[in-house]
Amino acid sequence: MQFHAALFRRFPERGSRILRYGFVNGLPGYVSEEEDGVETTALAIEDDRIVGVYVMRNPEKLKHLVDASAP
Repeated sequence: MQFHAALFRRFPERGSRILRYGFVNGLPGYVSEEEDGVETTALAIEDDRIVGVYVMRNPEKLKHLVDASAP
């Protein structure tokens, strides 16, 4: 998670920001705001190594996250 957070800080021109960390479908992950909407990223970890990265960008499935992040 620290590595992914560092990537967001390292490349601010991408226009992304992490909204919150937590569990996504039971895996550690985060919700990020992208230029064209919200996405979730979940990391499958085995033996202290990332073995899978799952990204969801479906606006219909993530609508509740957009509504929850509004000020």
